[in-house]
Amino acid sequence: MANKLIVLMVDGVSAEHYALDHGRFPHFAALEKHGFRVERLKSEVLGTSLPGRTSMLTGATADISGVYANKIWDGERFRYANPDDVRVPTLPARAKEAGLDVAILGFGMIQPESASLFHAPWWTGAFIQRARDAAPEPAEAAWLRVATHQPGERFAAACAAAGIPSEFPKIDAATPEGRMLYGIVADHMIADWVGAVAASEDAPDLIMAEFLSTDSIQHASGYRHDLSHWITAQADLALGKIMQRLRLAGTLDQWNFAVMSDHGHSAVTQSLHPSVIVPGVRTQCEGGSLLVAPRTPEELAHVTEQLAAYGVEPYPNTCIPPEYREQVFVFVAPDGISFEDDNPNETETTGAPGSPSTHGMKPGMPGDDRYALFMGPNVPTGAIASGTATQVAPTLAALLGLDISHYAAAPLFMTR
Repeated sequence: MANKLIVLMVDGVSAEHYALDHGRFPHFAALEKHGFRVERLKSEVLGTSLPGRTSMLTGATADISGVYANKIWDGERFRYANPDDVRVPTLPARAKEAGLDVAILGFGMIQPESASLFHAPWWTGAFIQRARDAAPEPAEAAWLRVATHQPGERFAAACAAAGIPSEFPKIDAATPEGRMLYGIVADHMIADWVGAVAASEDAPDLIMAEFLSTDSIQHASGYRHDLSHWITAQADLALGKIMQRLRLAGTLDQWNFAVMSDHGHSAVTQSLHPSVIVPGVRTQCEGGSLLVAPRTPEELAHVTEQLAAYGVEPYPNTCIPPEYREQVFVFVAPDGISFEDDNPNETETTGAPGSPSTHGMKPGMPGDDRYALFMGPNVPTGAIASGTATQVAPTLAALLGLDISHYAAAPLFMTR
């Protein structure tokens, strides 16, 4: 019989980071020791945040799910992808339809309607209108629906019973430092909520949550920087808090755990500025990848020629849904170089990177590989060297006892 499942996505921790430093993260290591490890789990193409989350939820490649970048082309402009853009059923939706009790506590790219208990991610509003954007865009209706959804009395009661706050922290996030601190505290609050809801008398069958600040700190400080080690240790502690609440409730042995990243991270030494290299062209920076929506074939040829001078190469655009493949094209930078257009007053074609670590590199580059750990009564002990992004959702579905016949890929392991 399938048991309950907690999925914790720890944003942006690479396979290499975990492999070289897992001694710093004892709670993650405990999952590995007593469960199953995927040493290198390939990221989605492109290897950025929203495609990574969507691949975990759907088991579908980006051309099928519809989410191939943080910003996707809608026929007129690049805009942030949102949960309504996901074209195939998500794991929470399938679980709820099958009669399971689903709690989503801050996991992105899920519709509130797909859960019995839903709390929006702490970053939802800021993700749509962030100070770092050159020209903040109006929030999409789907993200507004997510951001304004109220989790309800069941959530409040679980928090009250555990003696923890039921609202995000009152921290001034007007400065970059304040926003970073807010995110770290909010991540820990979500971990407290996961533990409280999981340990409650009416615990759900599936809980999905995420720890985002691991990605933010690496972008700001660098790959495997001391601060990056520290924030990953914070995520490890967050997992430890969840497990300890379940131990105290006497229900830890009823839960399966799945802990993984949505993508990896790599050090960056230089940035390219498409708005200066090909001014006036419709582009979207996705880490080490660049999306281009040329107006004419001649403009595409011009872009290809100009970018080639910087070692940038075209990449097959098979990650794009078929109906947009004649409109959107993919380019990839050389190793260690990213695309950045955050500064609207930029005049140089290249420069020092604003983010000394990033992702979304050329598909197949090992830096975007992530780790995945599983433990619980339905998880075998063992390890495999590698797995694909499309294998995550069927693995989670199998742990919940759901039908997996509609998934194209096989699970990462056979459940017990």
